[in-house]
Formats: sequence, C-alpha cells, structure tokens
Amino acid sequence: MKNLKKITFFFSLIALAFFFTTTTSCSKKSGCPVNETVNAKTNKRGEYSTKRGKSNLFPKDMRKKN
Repeated sequence: MKNLKKITFFFSLIALAFFFTTTTSCSKKSGCPVNETVNAKTNKRGEYSTKRGKSNLFPKDMRKKN
C-alpha cells in the first residue's frame, strides 16, 4: 500500500512538471511579446535591412584578408 502511494505521488509530480513545461503564458490569437521582439528590423518600406554586421569572432590577425 505504501509503495502504491509513493508511485502515485511520483507520477503525479511528473505529470505536473510536464504540464507546466508545455504550457505557455501567451494568449491565443494575439502573439507572444517574446516572439514579437525577436524579429529582424525593417526599414520604412517594410523591407529587411541588407547591412551586414561586423563580427569579432576571431582576432584581427586571424580574419580573412580581402
């Protein structure tokens, strides 16, 4: 009987954890504020920018020389 209670408690905890990790706080049909800010910036006409950023992933002496 004790084992059955422990097993039931354990599975209920797993079910609750699964439920809380799969649900979102965003309302339906309105979009999520987090996803709205992730999009790329557009210009006045709604076109995406063609500028390329400068990456400093590698040190200056290791970068490709043009």
